[in-house]
Amino acid sequence: MKNSQILEEIGHNIQLARMKKGLTQEQLAEKCNVTTQYIGTIERGKTPGSMLLIIDICNVLDISPNYIFNKLIKNNKDSIDILPTESSVEYLKLKPDNKEFVKQTINHLYSMQTKR
Repeated sequence: MKNSQILEEIGHNIQLARMKKGLTQEQLAEKCNVTTQYIGTIERGKTPGSMLLIIDICNVLDISPNYIFNKLIKNNKDSIDILPTESSVEYLKLKPDNKEFVKQTINHLYSMQTKR
């Protein structure tokens, strides 16, 4: 994997964790004492950020570094993706009432499956 791809994956994982936490780039930047632009460049994979900043980001987002580096380490067995990353990001962008609809749909499909 190329360095640019590694940085993009790290940035994407940070963005996904930030969105799951319900924070904006501005809020994350403020909590980490950096600029919004700097968080944006990290999330776009243009810069890696320092190790100390990565630790701050992990603490603010309540995640472990394993979450950020998960798919970059060969034979990493620490986590399992339930949904494809693209679906997770799209779900996080939904309005609350649409998220509830998705949850109800999944519950309905599961209940129908168990009746068969």
